[in-house]
Amino acid sequence: MVGMSDMRILVIEHEAGAGPKRFGEWLTEAGAEVVVLRPYLGDEIPTALDGYAALLVLGGSAGPLEDTVNPWLPEVRDLLQRSAAGEFPSFNICLGGELLAAATSAKIIRREHPQIGIYDLHTTSAGEADPVFSAIAGETIPAVLFHQEEMELPGGAELLLTGSDAPIQGYRVGEFAWGTQFHPESDAAQVQLWLSSDPLQLPAGKTNESITAEVAEADSDLIRINRALAHSFVDFLRGRE
Repeated sequence: MVGMSDMRILVIEHEAGAGPKRFGEWLTEAGAEVVVLRPYLGDEIPTALDGYAALLVLGGSAGPLEDTVNPWLPEVRDLLQRSAAGEFPSFNICLGGELLAAATSAKIIRREHPQIGIYDLHTTSAGEADPVFSAIAGETIPAVLFHQEEMELPGGAELLLTGSDAPIQGYRVGEFAWGTQFHPESDAAQVQLWLSSDPLQLPAGKTNESITAEVAEADSDLIRINRALAHSFVDFLRGRE
């Protein structure tokens, strides 16, 4: 079994303002040690995950194949390909989920219009049986979306969470490589920061103020649901042989 002293999660943060935030706090609360790498500041991506129980890959403004923008992305995709093959667990958020999809030969498309704000999602039957996503099964799930790239489901993957016109919102490749399109770490303050710094065209009928307000209004549900997801991931790691 994985012991508490071995419960170290390596986090890859792609840019300032897109850190693990409260998802990282909930992982710590559940008993993990979160170690953040910042390759945009010169930290090197390891070639192996020795000494860590899992990998967490975060979001960012670059696309999953924009290696000239983020030159470390090929190394991240290599790690995620190995996670999908069963070497180690990983949890991958938005850009991270897209990187996992790209690493497992799924198609990435650019949407005509981004999804930004709160969207209602729901678990699939596979999600209800999943060792991590089962923790949030059985209800409508408000989720923070902030993306223009969209992924298709990798071959052989299980669709765990769906909803909206970007249906691949949560999935698992292999035994324990999870990807999400939604942001379980985000709150209104982070979304407000992104809105002020990202030139994406807003969805029809939305403004910066209305988006920030809808995220703030959903905050109690966001905390309850995403905290359960973080704890469930650590519980899964703790239970591994």
